[in-house]
Amino acid sequence: MGGAPTTPPSASSAPHRQPSYPAAQEISSHLILQPPLSRRGKGPGLILVLDHYALIAKSEKHLDPPPLQKWAEEGFCVVQVLVPGKVEDGGEFPLQRALDVLKGCEGCEFGNGVGVISYISRLPYYVEEAVCLTPDIKALVSYGGRKVTTLNESVASIPPQLVHIAGPDVPRRESISIAPDLARAPPSGIVKSYRYEDAKKDSGWILPSDEDYHKRSAGIAHTRSLMFLKPLLNGPFFDLEAVWDEHCKFEFAERDVEKTMATMVDQPYVNHIPTLTGGIGKDRLTSFYTHHFVFSNPPDTALSLVSRTVGIDRVIDEFVFSLTHTKMVPWLLPGIPPTGKKLEIPFTSVVALRGDRLCHEHISWDQATALQQLGVLPEYVKFPYQIEGADPPQGKRFEIPLPVAGAETSRKLVDEGSEVSNKLMDKVWRVVDDI
Repeated sequence: MGGAPTTPPSASSAPHRQPSYPAAQEISSHLILQPPLSRRGKGPGLILVLDHYALIAKSEKHLDPPPLQKWAEEGFCVVQVLVPGKVEDGGEFPLQRALDVLKGCEGCEFGNGVGVISYISRLPYYVEEAVCLTPDIKALVSYGGRKVTTLNESVASIPPQLVHIAGPDVPRRESISIAPDLARAPPSGIVKSYRYEDAKKDSGWILPSDEDYHKRSAGIAHTRSLMFLKPLLNGPFFDLEAVWDEHCKFEFAERDVEKTMATMVDQPYVNHIPTLTGGIGKDRLTSFYTHHFVFSNPPDTALSLVSRTVGIDRVIDEFVFSLTHTKMVPWLLPGIPPTGKKLEIPFTSVVALRGDRLCHEHISWDQATALQQLGVLPEYVKFPYQIEGADPPQGKRFEIPLPVAGAETSRKLVDEGSEVSNKLMDKVWRVVDDI
């Protein structure tokens, strides 16, 4: 990091370089094309099927983007279809027109087929028939809780399906079916399902603008959809490690806020959980990086990787964050003036990516060990409760040891045998004069 700037740029510096985002193209009132929003700019085709009354505008409450933008940021070439469609669009479900739009888009890698994602609770039969009769459809995802079926005997097989089911599993009584003989139905491909008990059944739980949006369930479901779709459509696959390492290089080595932000999606966020610091959205995160992070880290700041796990859309690191506390570090030690102490803190980062750009960072560490290494924590603190059903004697108070360790926590993260286990368990509470 030698030679890296340690002060933020002046107000006259060049403006933040925005990533390139191709605009969505309105094909008709019910069809919209969004080319890939990845840096690569090419990817497999996806068709999103939504009710014409679905709440798909950008949310004012949640940072998560609408489906069209989100899947394009994942690197797919996306056509959004609102149903029922109009005659001039190609009928109630203009699947062929949507496919033709994808074929004609320079950013669509059509050769491996197309995926269909339904956001409709009760999928109309004309949608089911169309996707089952179209050989270009290689994967089906439903957020409506029901798998695609058909009794059309001309259908050879139904593509593999992923079904997301909202709401708790409610037992139902057996009843006699008067439906046609399902033995005549075409064979189905793989059908995989997941249930989200905290999400509301038959609702817009997956849509950020819907009042029933359930952020936690929606996030897990999105990752599972990526895991399902990418192998079937042969991508898009990205080197997530390389993207994360590039981001860290700009952040810590080059200390360049503009380059750092250019590795992220349109509206990212960073959450340092122990100190509640970071930034939500492009403008606030840029300000946070500029004034409280990139130029606030001491010159000897270093990250030593201990382990790394790479998933379909995230990188999870264990690492030791080390620095000498020679200056205020507001994101890590807010309000604490420089102490000159050397710190070695075990960290965990969960970095989510959307396509080949970061979308958010969840960074965690043990704040107690940081304060312990600074020498600002007492060994014992007052215990304001009864112990074994009794108060302390008159003029006395209970004290308990703080179960906190110092730099040995980082050493034990790196080498499990470097420190004796269970030492803190030997400490006990005590009774002292209440002075």
